[in-house]
Amino acid sequence: MAEEYRIAWIIYAAGTLVLLSAGWWFMRNWKWSWLRRAILVTFAAALLVPARSSGPDAVTVPVLPLFVYQTLFEEDGAAPEVTANLVFATGGALGLMAIWGLLTLYLSHRREQRRRFDEDPYFNEQ
Repeated sequence: MAEEYRIAWIIYAAGTLVLLSAGWWFMRNWKWSWLRRAILVTFAAALLVPARSSGPDAVTVPVLPLFVYQTLFEEDGAAPEVTANLVFATGGALGLMAIWGLLTLYLSHRREQRRRFDEDPYFNEQ
């Protein structure tokens, strides 16, 4: 990778991390922390996953800006491989965080039930 692209990637990644930490800061008081994490991880996947354009020595670029550029400025629209990269990156991140959230909700429900049973031994007989 050329030096210019490396510097551009560093600047882009640093800007994205600042944007994501600002999002975390403004959403820090949300009650469902797994939903906040799901939104942030999905945005991080869309913003930071690299996509390789078609060509033998093509440079990797971030998938979301490439998708937006191709959609707006190219005649044929976004390339299928760029669209697939975007869909699989964000869908995979969202699916992973949805599973994490469901497990968190289930385990907190079990913890609450166990706490109520410890406080009231007749709770299970109702």
